Amino acid sequence: MRIPLNDVPLFPLSTVLFPDGLLSLKIFETRYLDMVSYCLKEDVPFGICMLADGQEVGTAARSYQIGTLAKIVNWSQSEGGVLMVDVVGCQRFKIIDSRISPQQLISGTIQLLAEPLTTPVPEELVDLTDMLRSVIKKQQPGVSLDSKQFNDANWVAYRLSEILPMDGVIRQRLLEMDDAVERLQMILGLFTQR
Repeated sequence: MRIPLNDVPLFPLSTVLFPDGLLSLKIFETRYLDMVSYCLKEDVPFGICMLADGQEVGTAARSYQIGTLAKIVNWSQSEGGVLMVDVVGCQRFKIIDSRISPQQLISGTIQLLAEPLTTPVPEELVDLTDMLRSVIKKQQPGVSLDSKQFNDANWVAYRLSEILPMDGVIRQRLLEMDDAVERLQMILGLFTQR
């Protein structure tokens, strides 16, 4: 997959996509059907950014500046013409500038954000790893779990950010954080305050 940094199609959504996360999308607007067709043909990702203002449908909406590149891993079309697309989150990015086409499709120049090196989950936060294992086993009983991933603070923090109930703005803040341990500490803080 080629990763362009200019004219990257941007898809504002009411949710946050994290690196290595999976997301299923229903595409029915012409501008996004064209975007998906372009990305498949050119083997390039598109950017998913959480909405800051506006709606997913209609005129172009304003989004947060930090998002995640999304690679299309599967797609199918329903009889009604709705395109079902499965994407996986790749790398975080920051929007440097953006443009809106006459079709209301946003594209931008982006800067890729470096992911921190694999950081072990600190001993005082290992309960979060146990909680994640438990939730995944309940939600996906047949899935085999890679124990190496559960030792990676970044992976654990991203997965918890996806599955735990929290406001979208908090998910966005977690995506924007560069330090994996700090991200885990924030998650712990959110749930010890309740």
